[in-house]
Amino acid sequence: MDMGFLPKVVSAIVPTRFKGPAKRLLQQLLHSGLVKVSGGQEDALLWSCAQAKLTPYIMIQGFLQGTFPMPQVDNNKIFIWYDPDPRAVIRVADFKIRNDLLRCLKKDRLQELDKRFEIKVNADFEQTIINCSKPRGKKTSTWISTEYIKVMLELHKMGIAHSFETYQNGELVGGVLGVALNGYFITLSLFRTIDNASKVAFCYLLTKLKEDGFKLHITGDANSWFAQFGAVNVTKNDFRHELISAITAPVTFTSRVPELVL
Repeated sequence: MDMGFLPKVVSAIVPTRFKGPAKRLLQQLLHSGLVKVSGGQEDALLWSCAQAKLTPYIMIQGFLQGTFPMPQVDNNKIFIWYDPDPRAVIRVADFKIRNDLLRCLKKDRLQELDKRFEIKVNADFEQTIINCSKPRGKKTSTWISTEYIKVMLELHKMGIAHSFETYQNGELVGGVLGVALNGYFITLSLFRTIDNASKVAFCYLLTKLKEDGFKLHITGDANSWFAQFGAVNVTKNDFRHELISAITAPVTFTSRVPELVL
């Protein structure tokens, strides 16, 4: 049903001097219905935002609110603003390389030169996001759509979206894709074609964020793979308090690859 006919009817039959109040009344009625159907004001707001065409501006608006604007896997043309409760965060100042990861990094240092990992920042952002978008395992689809890639490439040109990449013998074998907004970093996706390639890139990324002075990092579920990096679940309200402090902190994402002391 085309709801656009309602404003047209109002415009056609309501005298000019009453159009302003009639418009506000119509907005209130539609908003009340949307809130009721959505299950609350915040859910109604997220649904409304998700109806906008995805652009770099809309994407940043979502990130600044602490949400993940992302396409649905089963229909990439429909975007949702993912806002889970609880949230998984890594408090960057508390990040430490744990023993199992230390062993992995030390083992890599002992490899022959052509088998060692080399880490780069933003050397090939486009290929990194393309690799992240490829279906994995038995999956035949992915949430990273062509439209999403286009917007992220624009954000990369603006210096907002970044990639941390792992190379072996000159070949891109792993990477991390994310967005930096002052002291807040959002990891969006990772990929690897050989064991530990994404894990090592992620470790270097967190080390760099700590050295740069970042405050807050957010990613997937704390009960997942990210737990080994210190990810913890916090309530949505606690997350939002930390988010405000992070996005207002004057921090710059540098292109320097950190030196790990093992």
